[in-house]
Amino acid sequence: MFGRYNDAPSETANRVFGLSMLETISVNTRTLTFGVNMGLSNRVSNTVRANYSTQNSDDIQSLSPIGGSVSLDPSFFLGPVPAASSLVQFQTFDTDFLATGTLVRGQSKQLNFADDLVLVLGTHQIKLGGDYRAIFLDMRPSDQIVEFDADDLPTLLSTGEGTVTATAQRRAQLLTQSLSFYGQDTWKPTPRLTMVYGLRWDFNAAPSARGDTTLASWTNLDDPASFALAPPGTPVWRNVYTNFAPRLGVAYKLTRDGDWVIRGGGGIFYDIGMGGVATLTTTFPNAASISTGNVTVPIADARPYIPAITEAPPFSGSFGFSPTLVSPRSYQWNLAVEKSFRGRQAVSATYVGQAGRDGLRNTGYFQPNSNFSSYFYLTTNGAFSNYHALQVQYRRPVSSGLQMLLGYTYSHSLDNASNDVTSGTNTISGLRDYASSDFDIRHSFSGAVSYEIPPAAKSGPLAGLTRGWSLDATAVARTGFPFNGQLFVLSPVLGFAFIRPDIVPGQPIWTKVAGAPGGKSLNPAAFSLPPSDVQGTESRNDIAGFGLTQIDLSLGRDFPIHDRLHLKFRADAFNLLNHPNFTNPTARVQSPSTLQSQRMLNQGLGGLNPIFQVGGPRSLQLSLRLTF
Repeated sequence: MFGRYNDAPSETANRVFGLSMLETISVNTRTLTFGVNMGLSNRVSNTVRANYSTQNSDDIQSLSPIGGSVSLDPSFFLGPVPAASSLVQFQTFDTDFLATGTLVRGQSKQLNFADDLVLVLGTHQIKLGGDYRAIFLDMRPSDQIVEFDADDLPTLLSTGEGTVTATAQRRAQLLTQSLSFYGQDTWKPTPRLTMVYGLRWDFNAAPSARGDTTLASWTNLDDPASFALAPPGTPVWRNVYTNFAPRLGVAYKLTRDGDWVIRGGGGIFYDIGMGGVATLTTTFPNAASISTGNVTVPIADARPYIPAITEAPPFSGSFGFSPTLVSPRSYQWNLAVEKSFRGRQAVSATYVGQAGRDGLRNTGYFQPNSNFSSYFYLTTNGAFSNYHALQVQYRRPVSSGLQMLLGYTYSHSLDNASNDVTSGTNTISGLRDYASSDFDIRHSFSGAVSYEIPPAAKSGPLAGLTRGWSLDATAVARTGFPFNGQLFVLSPVLGFAFIRPDIVPGQPIWTKVAGAPGGKSLNPAAFSLPPSDVQGTESRNDIAGFGLTQIDLSLGRDFPIHDRLHLKFRADAFNLLNHPNFTNPTARVQSPSTLQSQRMLNQGLGGLNPIFQVGGPRSLQLSLRLTF
């Protein structure tokens, strides 16, 4: 039996969109796991796992003076709004975006139960198991978001006019559930041949509302002019019970001693397909938004602009899923050849392929018909992807104190949607968007070396000083993520949208700029504005971005105090050579400042706190650990 409790609070504060705006994100995770491993006989064993986890996330935005500046007073533009749980925003599209208040407070709870049974019957090892998972989401957004927008700063200063967009929101709760069962057999018909085959069944239920929450379902989604709200009680999409996923793997020793081995395998894999389900909690009918143009500042009182939440049309800020949505699936296959030599060292070469089908693709429609006052975002199974890779690896187990693992991958990932979220209108043909994935890395090398330094003498003071030292090094080098230029447009046809610009033939994409991050900047002369309301000629993700190069080094020593008591000292240097790594430019062609990288790579990867990410400046860490 075992039990484990983990409490991991985290908080990150960054100046975003400009030096005057501070965004503080806190993510506090707590997990409790319990497990039992049971040897029921010499041929039967069983493993049970149970987990309960909670995660609380807050996103607070504020205006903070820096360098003697004076923070903007939001009440000048938006007047008094209810202070409790409010977010106030201001932007001019030629300068920057500012916000202050609470964006969201959310909590998710997870229950997970898994069981695995192993039976040994002759040359067969049979595994049977199941997994159940439930996630309870509780979103508590700000009660209202009030934003003042102006086309550009000169116009605002001369006319004092802009657009007020106000959104009212309410607490919403939902539940997602998934259930899986599998059966697998590992069979060794001969000493040289091993086969693994099995079948998995996955069920991912459509999300359901909890408490007083209502989730919108939609109908007539084949034609934007006919988009309509489905009758109350209609599920978000119909449940699918036919997600059967067969798997097969084969390994064969080409020689009697097994120094040449060939492996191959393939199978079908299903994703849970939830995508942007959480967006249902912050859009219609749990929120309402309205825009009012030609509003003059200062505003005496913004409260009359805040709409009431209603389920009657016209709908604003709506988000929906196709009622015939199915779980995304991928077909995966691989073929590998491995040669071992000189003990247990080995070199392998592997071809890996994957074809993703029925992926989630989100499309934004601006006022598709009279039922909608603004945007309708629709998620369908319109995404597909393909991946091919050559992976070469060298492994050396511990021998003479030296251990090594080196790997190189040459790959290409292509898709027509690398995520399931879009901003503004995105009615581009999925076939036209088929290009390198946002996360495509063409070349990638990684290596890890560990060396136990032998003592300088067998006995005496010198032996005492040099005994127990070890050295560890890791290296990563890869090409960058691709990206493309973008334009922000605001029109009666598209609403607000980010589209690609036209490419100017004969102009270089990059130009050398002394002092710029990475020594280069995008060339503004390489891009031009397309005709109004038309997607530009630039292809998706056609620009090679900044890569990553980093070497980490660790030096440690073990001080044995007793047979079962050790004191371990360790010094870690991350990015030992202080090699600069940068994020890709935002590449908004209308804003020259975004044509250069504006952050180091660790600040732009997301997910973890930047201090724990690769691509930052050199940092040192000292640790002392007592093990017993």
